[in-house]
Amino acid sequence: MRTMGRFVLVLAAGSLLAACSSSDKKLVVSPTEVEGKTWVLSSLDGKPPVDGKRITLEFQSASDKEGKVSGKGPCNGYFGSYTMQQDELQFGRVGSTMMACPEPVMKQEMAFFSAFQQVDTMVSKGDMLVLKSRHSKEELKFVAETAEVKGVVKSASGYFPADSDVRIQLTDISKQDARSNLIGEKKVKLKYELDAPLNFQIPYSPSLIQPNHTYSVSVEVRHKGKLVSRSTSSNIVDLSRPLDMKAGQ
Repeated sequence: MRTMGRFVLVLAAGSLLAACSSSDKKLVVSPTEVEGKTWVLSSLDGKPPVDGKRITLEFQSASDKEGKVSGKGPCNGYFGSYTMQQDELQFGRVGSTMMACPEPVMKQEMAFFSAFQQVDTMVSKGDMLVLKSRHSKEELKFVAETAEVKGVVKSASGYFPADSDVRIQLTDISKQDARSNLIGEKKVKLKYELDAPLNFQIPYSPSLIQPNHTYSVSVEVRHKGKLVSRSTSSNIVDLSRPLDMKAGQ
């Protein structure tokens, strides 16, 4: 049986792509107008995600009046449905996975799902989406992932075995005394053996990038659930220019 070696992470030249900015005009919108994007929570009632969690929202419409919603909460993945009655949005009961997380994370997850169920209006302003209720001051603010980091993960052995799971993350590591903020993530499931480098794109929202902050890219490889390699870029990723980075086991 062949063993896995080190992995090399390379960011390709010209890999940072950003979408053009949109109009600042505020519009009440329906899910059909904002589907096809991943929306990332920037604040819940004015508070950022706990522990730098990446909380997401995606819409999939079945018609102009109904569809499905899914995403990743502070702790658990969730799924549900929505309907549109005239100009009012209503979410059905939300189901989720049943993972347990630290108390602060679970507390925010409860607040997230509670606020989510009260939503009846969505307002779009450029690449920002605000979910709110006409009867509450709570707001869920999301930003769209309109940029991406492109790169390549290379195996020193020259191959990735079948049934490998590769997770590549872009994180804000500016605060040395706190958890890193997860900015973007890409997961790849390899059903068959791959005898070539693995190309990837990490989507992220430019709205989450802060001036004078530092960022890194990490890669984790698991084979049949067992951790094989976890590597972090030896150089800080400068989002103002593309870099080549190497990561060891």
